[in-house]
Amino acid sequence: MRQNIYRKFYFKLLILFFLFNTSFTYAGKKSAGLAMLLCVLPAGGQFYTERYVPGLAIASTELALGYYAYKYHQDGKYEQRNSLLWWGFFVFGFSLADAYVGAKMYHFDIDADVNKVSFAFRMKW
Repeated sequence: MRQNIYRKFYFKLLILFFLFNTSFTYAGKKSAGLAMLLCVLPAGGQFYTERYVPGLAIASTELALGYYAYKYHQDGKYEQRNSLLWWGFFVFGFSLADAYVGAKMYHFDIDADVNKVSFAFRMKW
């Protein structure tokens, strides 16, 4: 019992360390470390980087997979549960990667001036 209390305390201390060790925003950018840490919550990294549509899709997928995995576990259908858990790990990994890229590309200027971009084809004989 006492080990469980210590384990919870150290886990909370570790989370606080990572939260305060990473800078939240700097120079108009988002912290990739914090975005990945917030992925512990369903789509927390996507909501941190203000990408709400992918956040809603990832959160609903993670919650649905978790619900049905729990339901299959209660019914004793362990093979279906394991399959859903593997899909849940895949969605979690995708969420981590998406949050990292979203934080690195935050406020990236995607507008290009078409007049400044040109292609030329030259041949020398």
